Amino acid sequence: MTTAAHTQLVRERADRAALIAQAHADATGAHAQLAPMVWDLLRGLGAPIGGRALAFGVDPQVLLTGDPNRPQPRDADGFPVHDRWQGPVPGSRPSTYWETFPVTRHPLNLELARPFDVAVASMPYSDIHLRSREARAMRLHSFHVQATEALDALAPGGHAVFLVNHSVLDYPDLSRWARLAQIADFLGAARLPSHALRAVQACDAPLDVLVLRRRDGGYPDLGLQFPDVRWSPEDGLHESTYFTTHPDRVLGTRGVGTDYWGMQQLAVHDPDRTWPSRLPDALGEIGHQHTTSTTDQPLRHGRPALRHVVSRPHEEPPSPDL
Repeated sequence: MTTAAHTQLVRERADRAALIAQAHADATGAHAQLAPMVWDLLRGLGAPIGGRALAFGVDPQVLLTGDPNRPQPRDADGFPVHDRWQGPVPGSRPSTYWETFPVTRHPLNLELARPFDVAVASMPYSDIHLRSREARAMRLHSFHVQATEALDALAPGGHAVFLVNHSVLDYPDLSRWARLAQIADFLGAARLPSHALRAVQACDAPLDVLVLRRRDGGYPDLGLQFPDVRWSPEDGLHESTYFTTHPDRVLGTRGVGTDYWGMQQLAVHDPDRTWPSRLPDALGEIGHQHTTSTTDQPLRHGRPALRHVVSRPHEEPPSPDL
């Protein structure tokens, strides 16, 4: 076996171990903590109370209700069963996160009577570093497929909040955003620290709270384009320029380290776990910037569209590696 083949095999084994560790670790507490912050943002952006909400990915019922006692179903081997669920957009009173609004199952291929007003999702495998190129490519592709399907299911002007691995925004080939850029506006993001969702050692990758809006109409707005990515020769990493211009939305101290396999990995350190107290302000700034209505008014449409512009890093990096 060649050195390259052996390295690939070892990385694949490391990925399997990380995937298993993440799948069996519990994130319901963190998702329950995030839910009211997400709904405060969505109501501030104009989501109508009682409107239709779609949730999928990890702990969709917890994200819909804020109730940690609605854990995700698991199969006989203990792995989570990913499915889609729907429920009403909750009100602002704390009790409405728990029992007031029922959550009903939303089959994957159900023909919808009318579009959803909002979509929320915690994407699978968002808080682990993957080493093999194939695994990283699969995770990135899965996000774009699921996010596009969710945006397609929204009414024009509807909003989506996704918890995603940092590599989604940090991926250097901006053409991957082309399909989403046809239908969605980028409103902003906040970067959560390592171990924000799960405390296990494998779940040490930063993740982003990504805020998008389903476009209504075809008028481009350069202020709402998906952000560029820059190459840092000092760190050997690609990173989104969004967090260069909004450093306050990185909820921890940025760091770069070399792992056991010699790969550079991004980390965001928050040893005192301050992110839950800082995230509402970061999301509030995004909401304030893009507010179109009060929380008790129906969702307003007619927002400007973005034009997707592909630009290149100022310094030419090595060929993109997922």
